[in-house]
Amino acid sequence: MKEQTLRVYEAIKQDPLASQKALADRLNMTRESVASHIMQLTRQGYILGKGYLLAEQDAYVVIGGANVDINGNSLAQWLPQDSNPGQINQSPGGVGRNIAENLARLGEKVHLIAPIGLDQRGDWLIEQTRTSGVDTHHVIRHDTLPTGTYLAISNEVGQLQAAIADMRIIDTLEPHRLAAKTALLQGARGIIVDANLSQECITWLAQQAINATFIADAVSAAKAPKLLPILAHLDVLKVNQDEARAILNSQEKDPKQLVQALQKHGVNTVLLSLGSQGLLLADASGHHYQTCHPTTPTSDTGAGDALLSGYLSACEQFEQTPQRLSFALACAAMTLESPHANHPELSVQNVTQWMQTL
Repeated sequence: MKEQTLRVYEAIKQDPLASQKALADRLNMTRESVASHIMQLTRQGYILGKGYLLAEQDAYVVIGGANVDINGNSLAQWLPQDSNPGQINQSPGGVGRNIAENLARLGEKVHLIAPIGLDQRGDWLIEQTRTSGVDTHHVIRHDTLPTGTYLAISNEVGQLQAAIADMRIIDTLEPHRLAAKTALLQGARGIIVDANLSQECITWLAQQAINATFIADAVSAAKAPKLLPILAHLDVLKVNQDEARAILNSQEKDPKQLVQALQKHGVNTVLLSLGSQGLLLADASGHHYQTCHPTTPTSDTGAGDALLSGYLSACEQFEQTPQRLSFALACAAMTLESPHANHPELSVQNVTQWMQTL
């Protein structure tokens, strides 16, 4: 940032409601010059909108998919290739967006960078996300492609049977669009990426001199290998066993061998989901295993997103790894009990109370 632009930025920080004329008088500059610097600060992401809303420091920035989830749950025994009586509901979704919402509900400051269609469904999705506590100023609207949609069908016990994801819009999030958000990324406490991003975006992020820690969700076995360029920069990686094998191009069955191999690629902390068997964490202190909490699933959509968000929140609350893993698994369990990808009552207090009932 140039010296004069920095002077304007510091003056705005001191008085965000000051007029351009007042700023110009204080800085001994012309109003036109101040306006030019403000425009530059806005383009670079230091100013987010009217009233000189400044980019928050020490917040998470989530970059990834945001879409509308349409979930169908069978009420009777699932019959493949047949019509099943059930319930259908619509809710906000997308791995990156889900993680952002969960973090916001758990009390963290979060910005979301995601492409969303310039359509009615997109308007609804942004409003729902903003209401949950996520800052949506950096959402990128696309005027030709529709808002992403995820259609999922689950059986009578909440297990996913089939899904179709129309995520074409995610490919419009190109490196030059992220470059325009450099100031936001530089000020972040942590940057969370999901493997829905293009290979180009992930590679670009890995090449940037950004001080923030990187966290990643592998999303699926098909998309997980796109994270290879950024593995050495990751502070936390959340994967399941299929995703880990896909990243490593391995047929390894032993979970401990999988996490060790990912650590050799430079990942600091690996969160390996073992499904109903629990969670394995590997970091510099060794391996830590935690079993799942008992729960009655309604839908498993979004449980993995809640797991990662819960772990990040738990790192701020607890010193001991078992407590962190227990809290993360509680967030996932509560989400399993919800028909939505995000539990609407997720909060630190409610998760803690839920754990006390076990």
